[in-house]
Amino acid sequence: MGAAGPQNISSAFDELKAGRGDQKETLDRIFRISHDMKGQGGSFGYNLVTSVGNELCRMIEKFPATITPAHIDAIGVHIDSLKLIVAQKMKGDAGAAGAAMLTGLQKVSAKLTT
Repeated sequence: MGAAGPQNISSAFDELKAGRGDQKETLDRIFRISHDMKGQGGSFGYNLVTSVGNELCRMIEKFPATITPAHIDAIGVHIDSLKLIVAQKMKGDAGAAGAAMLTGLQKVSAKLTT
């Protein structure tokens, strides 16, 4: 999936978890990579990547200035989902499994942003 793939977002997430670098900069990088993956997902037939990437972007936009370990965990769940979609070649919307994944991620986001 190009330069905006799961490896790059995983690397940025590892930095965030480890507390390396500037937290806001790292969050911005995760947002940008997720946004790029969201845009590329449909081009490669991975519509679920587009949906999960969008959910991750919207969640990050609603985060407070200082995030907690719960916020970091929520980002991790989204990134793990993106990696799973690509690894399992879950094309299109991935049917019932994709719908269940997206519903679960939306609940995680809602818990932290409402």
